[in-house]
Amino acid sequence: MDNKTVLQMFSSLTKIQSVSTDLERRDQTNQAAEFIKKKLIELGFDVNLYQVGNCPPLIVGKLVNFPKAKTLGIYAHYDVQPEDPVDQWKTLPFDLVLKNGKMFGRGVADDKGHLIQAIAAAERSIAGNGLKNNLVFIFEGEEEVGSTNFEELIKKDRLIGDVDVFYVMDFGMETSDQPEIFFGLRGLVGFELEVKTGSKDLHSGVYGNRVHNPINVLTELLSKVKDKKSGKIMIPGFYKHIRKPSPDEMANLLKKKQTDDQLKKEAGVFATTTVDKKHPWLSTKIYPSFDINGITGGYQGEGVKTVIPASAKAKFSFRLIEHQHPDDIEKLVGDFVKTNLPKGVKFSLNTSGKLDPFYTNINNEYIRNTDRIFEKVFGKKTIFPRSGGSIGAAATLSRLFKKPLILTGFTLADCDIHSPNENFDEKMFWKGIDAMEKIFTQ
Repeated sequence: MDNKTVLQMFSSLTKIQSVSTDLERRDQTNQAAEFIKKKLIELGFDVNLYQVGNCPPLIVGKLVNFPKAKTLGIYAHYDVQPEDPVDQWKTLPFDLVLKNGKMFGRGVADDKGHLIQAIAAAERSIAGNGLKNNLVFIFEGEEEVGSTNFEELIKKDRLIGDVDVFYVMDFGMETSDQPEIFFGLRGLVGFELEVKTGSKDLHSGVYGNRVHNPINVLTELLSKVKDKKSGKIMIPGFYKHIRKPSPDEMANLLKKKQTDDQLKKEAGVFATTTVDKKHPWLSTKIYPSFDINGITGGYQGEGVKTVIPASAKAKFSFRLIEHQHPDDIEKLVGDFVKTNLPKGVKFSLNTSGKLDPFYTNINNEYIRNTDRIFEKVFGKKTIFPRSGGSIGAAATLSRLFKKPLILTGFTLADCDIHSPNENFDEKMFWKGIDAMEKIFTQ
């Protein structure tokens, strides 16, 4: 498969708007699954699509030609985030555009680029008669909506248990010459809280000071969750089950530092904060966090409308670290809300998603072999950081199959995942195929 053919395949997949959160585009998510299935069948893979109801299909493709060889599992996902806000894109979101050394398009970095790299590397390994391992490709269609059905679907395939090591290809590198393999992910639990104080909006002059304002109630409640000076989460019992990094893990984490200026440039923010004054860059890696993701309520139009609204809503989430179970945090948050709302206020609290934290031991032969390959491709030995993000499939694969996981990938820090102008560095895209081909053939 020459570079032109790879780009054509990448472009065709990028055009398919596989936005998993948008039910009106579910047909396109299914179309993406069929496109990938066809490509794998052309390479000789046996392919199954697994679904529950109308959920996006889980694609499992197997190429098992060597009974005595290792079996490598490759995970990636083909669903993508919505393209909003469209007016901030400099290219059409669902067109693959090569410009200034970057490949632009929604989902190219997260995570269709890695998926295409895996297919291209497999084809080149087969065509060159160099493939020495069995391959199991696991391509998910629900990663961006919390991998809701992943565990149920992956259990439907009886041969997944034969995989010796899983490569989770949904990560990146800070710089183009420094390979990285991640050994930990934070978990996640999200909530939507609605507060109601009455049946209708009220005149703020007539009723101000005499009735509860739900927006005030909501913001006062949320302000109690986290101490503004220390950043510590104030929910009783929140830190009861916490696993701290070992000395060896800390030694690895301290190899990758980021200054405040670097963070401000990368994130496009005016200032930074931290919960760890000694190692501020670890604040997103080894500590839990709380963030309000959105608030709605009251008048949102132009001009002034002096009302006390009848209700207000907030979406918020917690990132968790090892030994913090989402179910436990869910109960603690429910108790905290009940305790801290004033009497006479009605509320509904719904959980919008739960993902377990993840941790893996990096002392195994597969990590060492991958490190050697990466050093050949990128010129430096691998470093082992953690990610502040969450990938539900990683924790599920680890828990179900008890096999080593290698969390890695080839996007760069400025790839703008989940944002307008998402991109994949062109040189890194081709280097990634080279690295994966070496993994498949060694």
